[in-house]
Amino acid sequence: MLTLIISFIPFLVCFGWFLAFVRNRHQSDPAKRVLTWFLAVCSVLYFSHGLFFTAGLPHLMECIWTLCSLSVYPLYYCYICRLTNTPRGSIYHLYLLPALIIAVVKYFYPEEGEIARKVLFCFQVILVCYYGIKRLNAFDKKLSEVYADTEGRDTTNIRHLLVAFILCSLCSAIANVVGKQYFAQSDWFILLASISFSTLLFTLSYIGYTRQFTVAEFNNDNKEGVVLAEGTAPDSLSQKIERLMKEDNFYLTKDVKINDVARAVGSCRTYVSNYINQVEGCSFTDYINRLRIQHAQQLLHRNKNEKMFNIISSSGFSSEQSFYRNFRKFTGLTPAEWLESQQE
Repeated sequence: MLTLIISFIPFLVCFGWFLAFVRNRHQSDPAKRVLTWFLAVCSVLYFSHGLFFTAGLPHLMECIWTLCSLSVYPLYYCYICRLTNTPRGSIYHLYLLPALIIAVVKYFYPEEGEIARKVLFCFQVILVCYYGIKRLNAFDKKLSEVYADTEGRDTTNIRHLLVAFILCSLCSAIANVVGKQYFAQSDWFILLASISFSTLLFTLSYIGYTRQFTVAEFNNDNKEGVVLAEGTAPDSLSQKIERLMKEDNFYLTKDVKINDVARAVGSCRTYVSNYINQVEGCSFTDYINRLRIQHAQQLLHRNKNEKMFNIISSSGFSSEQSFYRNFRKFTGLTPAEWLESQQE
């Protein structure tokens, strides 16, 4: 009975989240729709796992398991693509073609098909990890050129998602090399594998389900929006930005975007971005947050007893997490450590 319960835990996690995504399908963006298919395939995959550890798998079910196990990582990569790119007609279903071919081969030639499955699986894990990280890093860089506040837009949720995926990949690779038969020898092995995969799949699903920011929203905020006024010369742009930031304290605006700065100086996003990258030597995110931290330091220096919540709010930060992370990033110290260093 214990074996039956623990063997089907990953299936229950995947199927439960699959139902949650289906129920919310009318509000789903393209990325969440791919994640729904991912969870559907994972449900079949881990249902097959459960059957293997409790009742055994007939040959046809083994072939279905092969198809699902080789479809999971291509579908996950499709999910990353949907997170970071606007859909332009999908060819992503072609990524599933190798899985289908191997499943058919295994049906007619079981031994050769199993060898091919293990080889392809290892390649999938490596390729999806590499290109997935590459895509997410590139997207993260784009976001840092558009938003001052990236909280909830990229780094936190996507990075957690990527960590969960890498851990899942490592566990899957180990299980792939060891083989299911090894885990079938003891309930403790089954429990360890079941809990590990269930935790990772739950984390992955939760992050995907609660993520609200979409690439469509990014593209809308990233529109060029040329508003260059007549007679405005690029040479005067540095003076305008300097005045906007130093005299008008525009960086204190909550959730300020690079297009907001472009409109305020009567220029375009490209000119402003080039100026910040080349002259200030950093991204738009770092430029704004560096000015905010400098402002916070002035406030802390003038009134050491001021509540930290007021300092954070007055400095333009939308969350304590963002403030403390950036304070340490630009000073190498926490606010308390910085104040102590000023008294020495």
